Amino acid sequence: FTHVFMKKLLFLCFIFFSINTHALDSNKLINLDDLKILFDLQKNDWNENVLFLIKKNSFSKVDNDSDVFYLKSIFNDGEIITMPIFSNDIVEKIKFEYIFDYKNNNLKTINDHFNSFKNFCFEYFQNDKSIQVVISKCD
Repeated sequence: FTHVFMKKLLFLCFIFFSINTHALDSNKLINLDDLKILFDLQKNDWNENVLFLIKKNSFSKVDNDSDVFYLKSIFNDGEIITMPIFSNDIVEKIKFEYIFDYKNNNLKTINDHFNSFKNFCFEYFQNDKSIQVVISKCD
């Protein structure tokens, strides 16, 4: 393992550590530095990290029709699915789907959090069961 790969792997472990936590705990939402690291991952690095993390009970791999693995983080009150979208092995967008066991003003919390990030653009989609946030770099 290279130093950079280990740093990214440790990052993923910390960012998705989800034992006895809630999906919208403010300290569990991704921060700007962690988001930048996710955008630096290549497809193979991402898939290897997901395969490592699914060995823990609080994570699982989401099946899809893509060659990119999606990561589901399981919390006490819901789950978050992280879905990077690659173009030529480089992260173009990252989609987070927040799925909750309860109704609340979650969109405001998520919107306030992500709108504080500079140099990133966000789109939000909400339905009865989840909020999806699609993140890309802005120029």
